[in-house]
Amino acid sequence: MAFAVVTSLLEIVDQRLQQPNPFLIPYDKEIIVSLSHKLRFLQAFLEESGKKTKDPRVKGTLEAKIRDVAVEAEGKIESELREIYLAANRGDCVDEACQGLHQTLEQIVKDIERVQTGIEWKVSTDSHVGSSPNDFKEENAIVRGASENAVEAENEIIVGFTEDIVELVDRLKSKKDEVISLVGEGGIGKTTLAKIIFEHENIIAHFGIRASVVVSQEPNIKEMLIGLLRYIVPMTSEISNKDETQLRDELHKRLMEHKYLIVLDDVWTTSAWHAIEGCIPPNKDDGSKIMITTRIYEVARSVSERPHNMKSQTPDKSWELFSRKVFREGCLCTPKLEKLGREIVNCCGGLPLAILVIAGLLSTVKGSLEIWTDVLEALSGMDADNRISKILSLGFDYLPSHLKACFLYFGVFPEDSDILIKKIINLWVAEGFLKPEKNKSSEEGAENCLLDLINRNLVQFSELSIDGKIKSCKIHDRLHEICVREAKRENIICLLHEKHAPKDVRWVSCQSSGWPFTPENYKTHTSKEIHSIFYFGKELYLSKCRLVFPDLVLLRVLDLSLIKCLHGMPNGIVDLIHLRYLALSTIGSFYKFQLLKLKNLQTLIVSSWMEEYPLQVQYDILDLPQLRHLRLQKRCSQYLPSETRKNLQTLYWLKVTSSDRNPNFGMVPNLKELGIYIEGELVSGCLENLVDLDLLEKLKFRIGRVERFCLPTSFPSKLKKLTLCSTYLPWDEMGVIGKLSNLEVLKLKDFAFCGPQWEPIEGEFKRLKVLLIARSDLKRWEPNVHHFPILERLILRYCWDLKEVPNCFARIGTMKLIVLDSCTSSLVGFTKKWLEGMADCPLRFRQVGIKVELPDNESFEEVTVESSEEESVESSKEESVKSSKEESLKSSKEESVKSSKEESVKSSKEESVGSSKEECMGSWMVELPNNESSEELSVESSKIESVGRYKELSVGSSDELSVGSFDQERLKARKSVRKYLKKKVSKSLNAFKELMRKVL
Repeated sequence: MAFAVVTSLLEIVDQRLQQPNPFLIPYDKEIIVSLSHKLRFLQAFLEESGKKTKDPRVKGTLEAKIRDVAVEAEGKIESELREIYLAANRGDCVDEACQGLHQTLEQIVKDIERVQTGIEWKVSTDSHVGSSPNDFKEENAIVRGASENAVEAENEIIVGFTEDIVELVDRLKSKKDEVISLVGEGGIGKTTLAKIIFEHENIIAHFGIRASVVVSQEPNIKEMLIGLLRYIVPMTSEISNKDETQLRDELHKRLMEHKYLIVLDDVWTTSAWHAIEGCIPPNKDDGSKIMITTRIYEVARSVSERPHNMKSQTPDKSWELFSRKVFREGCLCTPKLEKLGREIVNCCGGLPLAILVIAGLLSTVKGSLEIWTDVLEALSGMDADNRISKILSLGFDYLPSHLKACFLYFGVFPEDSDILIKKIINLWVAEGFLKPEKNKSSEEGAENCLLDLINRNLVQFSELSIDGKIKSCKIHDRLHEICVREAKRENIICLLHEKHAPKDVRWVSCQSSGWPFTPENYKTHTSKEIHSIFYFGKELYLSKCRLVFPDLVLLRVLDLSLIKCLHGMPNGIVDLIHLRYLALSTIGSFYKFQLLKLKNLQTLIVSSWMEEYPLQVQYDILDLPQLRHLRLQKRCSQYLPSETRKNLQTLYWLKVTSSDRNPNFGMVPNLKELGIYIEGELVSGCLENLVDLDLLEKLKFRIGRVERFCLPTSFPSKLKKLTLCSTYLPWDEMGVIGKLSNLEVLKLKDFAFCGPQWEPIEGEFKRLKVLLIARSDLKRWEPNVHHFPILERLILRYCWDLKEVPNCFARIGTMKLIVLDSCTSSLVGFTKKWLEGMADCPLRFRQVGIKVELPDNESFEEVTVESSEEESVESSKEESVKSSKEESLKSSKEESVKSSKEESVKSSKEESVGSSKEECMGSWMVELPNNESSEELSVESSKIESVGRYKELSVGSSDELSVGSFDQERLKARKSVRKYLKKKVSKSLNAFKELMRKVL
């Protein structure tokens, strides 16, 4: 961690002291420049010594000295800077505080000079460290880039499971074995095999419901119940706010209706098994199955009479797995490397995880015989005790200095956590331990580090987005153990499982059910080392809480997103001057909090944990000078800042109203992601300046109280992803979008376009890869293969009026996936018929879920703030696509008829209601059969965005859409909103009562 602390300190010097700062009086620029040069020397030394020093005692002594000096210097500088900022905020003179900072800098330079002298003497006398001080010049430091092929790791790990797959699929389809257990040591491939089985074509066709959840060593029953329900029903705030008993009843009721497969991964105790078993209907005798994975044989035996014992890989399969990872990208398998490689593989004992981690290590050294020999010597010298753990530790030991802190950071998250890619990247940037890369933003550098860790098989991606890119990641629990162990050894992490004061460490992860930061815990505590606080405990409501204690004044990261705060935010947060990352889940008003005091804030994420209780947030948050990422709910939309903010990259949401004649998007010139919430009629050409956002890649439009929305005539040239929601545009205006030269993903939601017919124009959508249409009155669609020449994925949801899916999509050579979700059975049947008639068509149907009514809440891609930015793990599973059949066809017919009767408007014809009886709502998937399981997305309709605003949409009245003007079509599409709003008032009152019950 010495490298991380030095890099963090260097960032403070370069960004906070050398850059123009209105609060600082420039006493002596030379001392700041000198300090910067000395820190760069230390940084380069640590990078090179990490490669050259074989003796851990020598390396440990040097690093400890550097770390201690850097930690002390960092604390002193930030304490002095805090005094300067506080004085400036009070309107006091800052001369005295600046003089104190100057004296502190002089002392720090002297301290570092002493360490530097010791390093130079050590270098000249010890051949293990380096050849000369010149070795440690900044330009000699090597930073390895990330591999572009990181996502290929998923396919390699399935080597050697063929026989297991055949046996387990047969057992799951048989009438025997209600519970099947997979047992074997950690890293042998239980979770991987269970995932393959879960996604197997025959299993998907056999079970009406499939749901999977990770149990882990410290199970949270409520979160597990919610995790299972996500596969079965749309996940709304109403469900997530239920208590454990209500969730048990809900799950039991849903499972009683259908044949199901439940997968419980990583079960450690029989008590955890019994806790979940009680929620699952016993002895249904319909072929329903439960499959668990566990390391503990006693657990496996207690739940299943015939546990499936996982076997180690054979030497041949082990070599195949190893060689497929290592020998690519120009690394040839020479006879010497093969001999060394086979010996290395034999030392891994046939354990896939160990093989992949060692292969990941060696794949980065480009066939260096020296390193291969060193690794073989290290493996050969290991004793039998904890052998696998020691093998995995080699993956950490050989990491470059700039990646070690990144890897250890995963230790702050609970075991088996799914972590959003953008979240971990923003956290790393906020921590300041990433070395800047030339011509790249901090976020791009962080992404390279993450992909490097994935390529080394130290981190796994757990979910892909709709366009096949990595959305979330996780770390194997055996590697998580190493993260925590090494971080504790470095004294940088404290995991709190009880309510007590944390130790003097850099990162504090609260995983208990109580809030540990109380005045009683800080009476005698004077350390100022805590930089980050995370809360991952059980459900906790905070009414009043003060956070400013001596330990916490230097906080950079505060993640309270899993705490349900009241009254805005805990007291004292605005006094955390050095805060860079703040995530809150709260209700109430922010108006009394002076957020603009947080001058160093980079990422702000605020969500309401109760949908019916909206937040009240100031409109000037964008005036924060260092802000890079802002994610709020659309009701808290911001106006453009008063000054140019070049740092801002992500903004959800920006409010544009009828009073905005010509918004100046030049105030945020470097935006890459933008959500625009429109309220009121806009003047013509109001959004034309969007074209000035040269770096914008992702854009969303959401419409509030607007009668008509007009598309801009041009868009930013680099735009790759576009989402339109509730814009009610006619299909003949699609040409503006079709001409976007770099557009890859287009999502049309909640009647983004209205009208019965869409006739695409040839020459448009030349680079479009993903098209999603959700909730549309489209009836006829007449494209050909030239309209979408490289389309890969087509997703249709709630398209109840569409008569057929054009068969031209089967002839597009790039097509990988077609999803029909909650569409009519006639549409599914017609599409299936033309596919069956095409003998050479590689597409095949897969039923993945059934929805019979629209959820009773607003589009829950917006339920959490993070989802508004990146389709988060909860609401963004809308794009993810983990296959799951929710309800049987028979049941959906009955419920669909009932839903249609209830939701049809009074003007609906009786014959249309009758026809709805014949058309059940179902979800289907069509996909190309291939071996690339990492790209084979599945639809998880329970996690898809909800559409509550249109719950009252009448299927029966759809015939009316084919007649009348476009305005009549628009009016009909909005009828549902009126009924919805009436229900909302009653629902809000009930929610308030529930809030009072929980809090009091």
